[in-house]
Amino acid sequence: MNSSDVLMYDNVKREIMDSYTNRDYKIIPDLSQDFQQLRRRKDHFVVRRKLTTCDSRDYAFQRGTTQFYIAASFGYRNLVDIRDKKWILDKKFGKVIEGPTDQPSTDEGVSSLERDVQLVIVNSNSPDPVPNVETTYECIIRKMPFDTVHKTYHIVRMEPYITPGNEHLVHHMEVFLCRDEVEEWSGNCNDPKKPKKSKSCSHVIAAWAMGEGPIHYPREAGLPIGGKGKNEYVMVEIHYNNPELHKGVMDTSGFQFYVTGLLRIYDAGIMELGLIYSDANSVPPNQKAWAMNGYCPSQCTQNLPEEGINIFASQMHAHLTGRKLWTSQYRDGVQIGDVNRDEHYSPHWQHLQQLRPMVRVMPGDTLVTTCVYDTRRRSNVTFGGYGITDEMCVNYIYYYPASEVEVCKSAISNSTLRAYFSQRHGMDGKTMKISDMYNGVKDWSNGVDEEFYNVLNVGNVNMNCLKSNGESFEFKSKDPRQGWENMARPRLFSGSFIRTRDRFQCPAINDMINFE
Repeated sequence: MNSSDVLMYDNVKREIMDSYTNRDYKIIPDLSQDFQQLRRRKDHFVVRRKLTTCDSRDYAFQRGTTQFYIAASFGYRNLVDIRDKKWILDKKFGKVIEGPTDQPSTDEGVSSLERDVQLVIVNSNSPDPVPNVETTYECIIRKMPFDTVHKTYHIVRMEPYITPGNEHLVHHMEVFLCRDEVEEWSGNCNDPKKPKKSKSCSHVIAAWAMGEGPIHYPREAGLPIGGKGKNEYVMVEIHYNNPELHKGVMDTSGFQFYVTGLLRIYDAGIMELGLIYSDANSVPPNQKAWAMNGYCPSQCTQNLPEEGINIFASQMHAHLTGRKLWTSQYRDGVQIGDVNRDEHYSPHWQHLQQLRPMVRVMPGDTLVTTCVYDTRRRSNVTFGGYGITDEMCVNYIYYYPASEVEVCKSAISNSTLRAYFSQRHGMDGKTMKISDMYNGVKDWSNGVDEEFYNVLNVGNVNMNCLKSNGESFEFKSKDPRQGWENMARPRLFSGSFIRTRDRFQCPAINDMINFE
């Protein structure tokens, strides 16, 4: 909490003071008092300040996640060190800049829009407690309790159903629609007793992570379910994170859906952007800001509807070392804007960002999802994967009209990695596992990390351009030698759209990290 913007409030004098902490954690009054106190009560006070003040000791608020520390001292005044044990600290997360939305915020809001809404809860009924291991994936398969054989419905809202007291265990969830009729089941996703037909439960219809609220669909669109001449089944996959190895915890968490038979104008879809879950996408230790890019190239987006798609919400996700996440849009190789950006990402508070205005993506556009990781506290390679100590880089985009494209992600190609580790480190590039190659580098310092970083940013990539059934789209090219594997990464250039605060003309305490 050094080099931080601080607002002090004296409950005796009922006065505020715009302050900051220096590198030595000392609280110092700011020369420019930019906060204005609007009103005060016995249990709260209200202040106002410009989002950006161009004061080098003030924080410039941005879209995305903002972390707050609330500190209180009772019976002690004139504390000058924020590390003093007399402070009682609590960390909070929030979005200071909230975009406009036309979505209702209550259950009554949903029912006022739809007179035919049903509430469906899909949750675990497993008789077994949450395993006392760090990472567990629980799968819950349920039949939708209404006539999906003859009629199509729209899901207009989805939200988590978390067992009270277990909020710390449920890290994230995904909801899949099953192509086949599957028997109902609850249990570990890796249990050999899991129904074989559950492999057909591959069409992602929702994703949620710790800290998020409901998923609202715009008034003109809904997620379709039913009408295919068969019963519809959904599978909820829960990622339990239990680092303290608690025993005997019973959980009935899951998802709840608001479903209507009054169909909206458009069918909506969800698409997964970012990095493939693979040890190819791994991060060396002791890195302050290691960026990795996941590509959704024009060869894949050409499968979108001719009129394009409208992205109305975005949900970005990484694990413990993720610090910054964003997705940018390119047309004809030139950057034209961002889909979503979070400069202060936290795995402990994640959220679905409603996009207003919506982002229009046309066939042939390229989407690049970037995740920046901080591994300075790790002495070993952080592998790409599913575990909480592994890393991932995902952006779930919610959009309409629906298309067949469900996954559009990349990984540095195995060919690129094998060539690098073989030529630079003398490893067996033909038979060694990718993870063993990473672990075979004992010292990433002395320019080794910089050299490898360059390889990641110029080397070829493997692509996942997948339909909801898991099949790849046909790779359309005049060159028969080209395909989704080991393909050249897109050639991209920054555009003139970027509107950012000039840190030299308009300084902020955000920039102090550059002087540490």
